[in-house]
Amino acid sequence: MKEGIWKVMRIVALFLISISFVFSGHVVHAAAQSQHIAIVGNPNIINGGCLPTTVDGYNIYTFVNIPRTAVSLVNLGPGHVCGASACDTLILNVASSTSVGGLGCNINTYLTPAQKADIVAFVHDGGKVIIYDSECSPQNYGWLPYPFTTNNPGATGTIGQILTIVEDNALSSWVVADPQYINTSAITSQTDAVGDMNVMVTYNANWCLDMSGTNVNKVTGPVHTYARYGSGLFIYNGMDLDYEACSSAPSTNTGPGNLSKIWYQELLVPFNPTPYTALPCGITVVGITISPLTAINIVGTAHTVIAKLTDLLNVPQPGITVTFTVYAGPNAGVSGTAISDVNGNAAFSYTSAMIGTDQIKACFTNQAGQEICSQTATKTWIAPIICDVDKDGDIDQYDLSLISRARGQTAPFGDLRDSDGNGLITPNDVKVCIPQCTRPNCAVQ
Repeated sequence: MKEGIWKVMRIVALFLISISFVFSGHVVHAAAQSQHIAIVGNPNIINGGCLPTTVDGYNIYTFVNIPRTAVSLVNLGPGHVCGASACDTLILNVASSTSVGGLGCNINTYLTPAQKADIVAFVHDGGKVIIYDSECSPQNYGWLPYPFTTNNPGATGTIGQILTIVEDNALSSWVVADPQYINTSAITSQTDAVGDMNVMVTYNANWCLDMSGTNVNKVTGPVHTYARYGSGLFIYNGMDLDYEACSSAPSTNTGPGNLSKIWYQELLVPFNPTPYTALPCGITVVGITISPLTAINIVGTAHTVIAKLTDLLNVPQPGITVTFTVYAGPNAGVSGTAISDVNGNAAFSYTSAMIGTDQIKACFTNQAGQEICSQTATKTWIAPIICDVDKDGDIDQYDLSLISRARGQTAPFGDLRDSDGNGLITPNDVKVCIPQCTRPNCAVQ
């Protein structure tokens, strides 16, 4: 009987692990980069500027211009606007001209509720959506799964101001030798991309921060952000593109070249899903980031989550009380507090005696008395696996040694050393476990 019970628990454990690689019934395959790209309207910006599509560097992509009326889940699918292949990326060129079927800086008027829902579904199913709203008035982004509002200076032509790369990732890097390097000094000194940029002023914890800056209105906020949703990816770019021409090739030597390189790297970043090695979401726009975002533990072991508190320029915020709460799952109601250290980090640990998936948030109260919470982290607790005596998620020589050393002992119900389920630790338990070893020759990792 015991053997049957533990076989069932092992199957449950393996199932829980496997579902982390499956989404909505479909196996998820990461796209190495954008390939078939639909641009609403065309690449031109009505107030000046252009998203390059034909100069050197962009020949790895296939672009198609579509009118706003063609934005739908069906039309972005195979056999429609992107040809035989489905569109994998949609560019919402919010500042595209209405004369070419563009959005004319008015998403609310020119996209129907059904179209907005289709855009959200497109990302959920594994697509990439990149939003540009250069010099537009504030748009209604309340229809997005992670809504936000912006401060928009308009067309002042101001050169200068401040632009900071907050996270070194696949979209940008401050390291000169890095292939993703972006020369922010060239952008601020040679273009009005920063002075006239639109920055977020209301925040959602699911938006991850790549770049932030201060515009001519003296408002500091996120200007280049990304958010995973379902299997896909949203990217928002609020920089002004006046100085970026259709002929601007990706380069770190000039301001326009760097703007082109940012656009190039937005297309290059992998998605469906986006690996955390490419976009780690180390800092969210709300100033508190929880990690790890996903993890799997065996019941009875400890799990630790860390909240990192920073300002919008990635300066650590010490001395802040953080409350951690498991708000859903088998351990709902478990909570604890910690104070951020000199590096802005606060930690919380707990264990579980039950299998299932917990959802965890970390929150703090800002100077205005508002509660600010992180994005949600998930922790999946799985049943112990027979033979994994040290509960480290694998079976190796160390586990076999622990079983061998216990020979002759009586085994209580559920003892991971009693692989044959007869209530006694014997040499046969070692024999049963050897074929279960995770690596050849039961090697220790």
